[in-house]
Amino acid sequence: MTDPRYGRRTALKLLGATAALGGVGTAAARRQEDKPKKGRLKKLGHSLLSDPPGGYTEGSIRSDGQYGVLGSFLGEGGSFLVDLSNPRDPTEVHRVPSSADTRNADVKFDHRDGLYYRTQEPNNEVGEGGIELVDYGWGDGTPEEPVVLSKLEADPTHNVFAHPEEPVLYATNEEEADGGLEVWDVSDPAAPSLVGSFGPKADLHDVVVDPERDYAHLAFIGGDRDEDAFLDGYVLMDVSDPMAPEEVGRFDYESRPDYTEKRLGNGEPGFESCHYADYDPERGLVVVGDEIGLGVPGGKHVLDIGWGDGTPEEPKHVGFTYSPNAEVMDEGIEFLDWTTHNHDIVPKGDTTILVDGGYREGVWAADISDPTDPTPTDRYATLDKVDEANGMLIPENPPVAWSADYNRKRDLTLVADQVTGVYTFRAVPKPSSPDDAGGNEGRGNDNGRGNGRNRDSGKEDERGHG
Repeated sequence: MTDPRYGRRTALKLLGATAALGGVGTAAARRQEDKPKKGRLKKLGHSLLSDPPGGYTEGSIRSDGQYGVLGSFLGEGGSFLVDLSNPRDPTEVHRVPSSADTRNADVKFDHRDGLYYRTQEPNNEVGEGGIELVDYGWGDGTPEEPVVLSKLEADPTHNVFAHPEEPVLYATNEEEADGGLEVWDVSDPAAPSLVGSFGPKADLHDVVVDPERDYAHLAFIGGDRDEDAFLDGYVLMDVSDPMAPEEVGRFDYESRPDYTEKRLGNGEPGFESCHYADYDPERGLVVVGDEIGLGVPGGKHVLDIGWGDGTPEEPKHVGFTYSPNAEVMDEGIEFLDWTTHNHDIVPKGDTTILVDGGYREGVWAADISDPTDPTPTDRYATLDKVDEANGMLIPENPPVAWSADYNRKRDLTLVADQVTGVYTFRAVPKPSSPDDAGGNEGRGNDNGRGNGRNRDSGKEDERGHG
């Protein structure tokens, strides 16, 4: 087990000692098999926010837990700052509109108060790419009257992650010519500069940084198999020098089985379309999620990078789960419905809970205390005020939860739904009941199936992947 208080170099020594014991962690975890699975979701608050046309995307929570920020997809939504001082009443503080030609799929706070980033991707041939830096209290901007302080002149950018302690921004690069992890120097927020591109020159979809261990966790989503730069899988990078990341190890999906209906029926993993990776803050584990639009949905993989026999250099696959209601997604009517999406990991004593913003599942939880047996335990169909929502420009089958982001300081999870806005939850280590993972007992009707509007089969590609 890696103590999160130590830096990367000390951590590597501890990881090596753990591995030398021959999987002590695995044996300990297996002793928990007879214990009841835990992980319940307690909803605290919800808001549709101002609900402009376009629909919401990523939701992120500030390190102190006092603010959240959401992005948007189609339409002119832009970005939304949310006051979380009372988590039972999340309140919109400002909205920075965007052009209908440009989406802001990802939003992240800088470690310095008063700044956040929002990505830019074109919705059409006149839309813009890049990254904007919003000042809501750093300089001339205020929470109520923000200003766009600067723009990072990047290619169309889908996801970013601000280093939690240093003035460095990491950005994905899915352009075939460059690829890899872009590193930006943002020490002067008014004049950011590109340091360079690092790591595999392939289609990077997302990145998450663990500042305690000096690791960056990267999800490469593939690309063109005819190109040398193709990579589908997880990559671990050393960011002890934040501006010069170096690859430590990887878990490549190549030569591993694809998802099939038979494997779904048996609960067995497939390995396709690596989409998101986040770390367990208390153990040498990473949870990697796959996103597949049609057919058999992607699930969650648990990788051992020091918990048992795995190492940072050679991550080991130890566990897997689908979402609670996973089923084959029919072409044209169930695009992305039951695949997994952006998640976070919530440690609660001897219980560790995975929380995922899982599209039509809404938000769902799994007990991953035993990483060899991750088990869905609860879900909440994010349908609050769905009949009042008008944000989507394309028909959807709500719920359409996009993300779950956990703040340990306030023990608060922020969930964003494309249609119904922002939610706050508390994940609690209570035993699950047989109905929890199905969404009963007031947690949505009809398991989230058949709710709301049917999707227009001609609009499938407009939502894209997050």
